[in-house]
Amino acid sequence: MAQSSTNAALSPWKVVSLDSFHTPERTQASQWRRSFRAATTWMVGREASERQAKQESELRALPEVKLAHWAPSIDWTPAARGLAQSLQAYDEAPMVMFVSPPHGGHAAVVRHWAAQRSVECLTPPTLPELLEGSTVWLDHVAPRKRWAIPALERHFLRHTNGLQGVRELVERSLSGRMGQSVIGCDSWTYAYLQHAVGLEGVPVLTLQGLEGEQLAHYFAHHVDRTVQVCPTVYSTRTGRPVLMSESDDKAVYSELQRLTAHCRGHLGIAWHYWRERLREPSEENASDDGQETRSDMQELWLLDALADAELPADTGEVATLLLHTLLIHGGLDDQALRYVLPFSDHEALNARFSLAQRGILSGQEGRWQVAPLCYASVRQLLASRNYLVDPL
Repeated sequence: MAQSSTNAALSPWKVVSLDSFHTPERTQASQWRRSFRAATTWMVGREASERQAKQESELRALPEVKLAHWAPSIDWTPAARGLAQSLQAYDEAPMVMFVSPPHGGHAAVVRHWAAQRSVECLTPPTLPELLEGSTVWLDHVAPRKRWAIPALERHFLRHTNGLQGVRELVERSLSGRMGQSVIGCDSWTYAYLQHAVGLEGVPVLTLQGLEGEQLAHYFAHHVDRTVQVCPTVYSTRTGRPVLMSESDDKAVYSELQRLTAHCRGHLGIAWHYWRERLREPSEENASDDGQETRSDMQELWLLDALADAELPADTGEVATLLLHTLLIHGGLDDQALRYVLPFSDHEALNARFSLAQRGILSGQEGRWQVAPLCYASVRQLLASRNYLVDPL
């Protein structure tokens, strides 16, 4: 019973109402350090590098086959079960939203939930339909008693006609004319639509933010099934263990507490850091077939998890507005960008190209998004310039 209670406390799948969400301890301190580091990198960069317990030049990136062992893709199915349990409290609500930040899994969670209950998911309108303000996609909803939208950000455009469909969706749903729905939504889209359309009275759920011990438990226990025990992972910054199998030493979790505070408690973003920062000794004669990953003597290192790409303080307004636009739309392709920015195509594409070259944007499913390791810096920049930011 005690073990079961401990596992429940360490679970990353706790679904809560949006107003119950809280960021991890030390989040504010992490933001202050990020601002200070951005302002002083030119002075302390070399000194900080010399103080590293392990130099990056001594390490090498893990091949994909090993990453598949040590950091497999997140399975959002348990979050869908948590969502189903939480939805029981909203049996009479015509619409319930489940939100997450970029890379936070809301679309996958809602798809899993819908699949588990044979609930049909609506197909997003095309770009021409959004530009025309078409609401034809809503006409297919009326006969259904229960339906879902995995990613509401695909159903609107910040354009003269691009909000018409969402306005109709909210109005018809809250009037009880469209049965019951579960809507997955990016947290930035939610913030924008709450301001532009109004979502008062709609229950909103999300995953609770994680603390360092929960993150350690997840990384230690969510490895490939062929791996019997998780590796020992050391910090290149301190030389101390970041992750150990079956460790109860709270000091081990301090580095992961820094990471989760930096990521505001969001598993999806922390997972990207973990995967992209894991390294192994370069002198190790490891084969690419991944067979040695069964060894419990595997030694891995984590590069300074907070050394993400910093945006310069003089980032221009074109680039800043582009970043904000991509966030509130959950990513856009170049064709759609031209309709939502008050700049010429040339200016917009130049800004997008520059941000992509610096690794601040990444392409995913044909859309440009803020790269996971740059998300914290971009969010802080937008907040400092009084842009509308998400509630998570």
